[in-house]
Amino acid sequence: MDKETWLLWLLADSQLPTGGFVASAGLEAAMQAGLVRDGVSEDDPSSFLWFIRDSTSNQACFALPFCSQVHRLTLEHLQRTNDTFDEKGVVEGALADIVRVDSYHHSMLSSNKVAMRASLAQGGGLLTLFNRGYAQAEFMADRRGRLCAAMAKQFQRLSRLGEIKAHWPTVFGFVCAAMDISKSHMQQLYLFQFVRQLFSAAVRLNLVGPLRAQMLQCNIQPSVSNLLRQWGHVQVSMDSIEAIFGDSAVYTEPVLELYQGMHDRLYSRIFNS
Repeated sequence: MDKETWLLWLLADSQLPTGGFVASAGLEAAMQAGLVRDGVSEDDPSSFLWFIRDSTSNQACFALPFCSQVHRLTLEHLQRTNDTFDEKGVVEGALADIVRVDSYHHSMLSSNKVAMRASLAQGGGLLTLFNRGYAQAEFMADRRGRLCAAMAKQFQRLSRLGEIKAHWPTVFGFVCAAMDISKSHMQQLYLFQFVRQLFSAAVRLNLVGPLRAQMLQCNIQPSVSNLLRQWGHVQVSMDSIEAIFGDSAVYTEPVLELYQGMHDRLYSRIFNS
């Protein structure tokens, strides 16, 4: 088995301590508000599947470009190294670009504190996992690995100082680049984890049974593949003109964002977001 496949399987582990298990991506609020009907019968799974497809589409259009942008920027800085490179300069240059992208993501989430809380919790969890786990692995012992470990350590330090927010898409793109996972595999993994998180939340909410959830996850694969074909090339444009008239990160489902923002108003809830 090649190293990248092994690492992909590790990152796909649902038990990783990144905070994803405490998030429902707005499903709990949508269910209590009646947007998603209680109980998914074989004859009428429409409202639940609509929520899954539209939420995943929103992630592909909004969050995935941030992952792709940070992944590209990290690789560009790593490729500038040579026998006489300045490690401190590479680390500072890479983080300056990452901070800029992460700050833009933060500003776009500023109207939805529930989504922001989930993004920060998961991003911080993944960054801690990388620093305490993957960065210590033998495959990270070469010069490239040590440079990535230095970036991650500084990344976390700046996060704790409040100079960078370390959102989930930003950290995810960085970690995949540091672990030498290709852009296409990173994008596939990101959307897979999001869809699995939604189905996991649905099972815990007793919206769908675990066996039927597995079948529905199989059925939704073509839709996810189509989203990757449509949006996989998009990266974040922080130029106002390009952002309006060109391809960039955008919200496509404002109604779902409104429902997600209602989560803290629920009288009773089992998820943090």
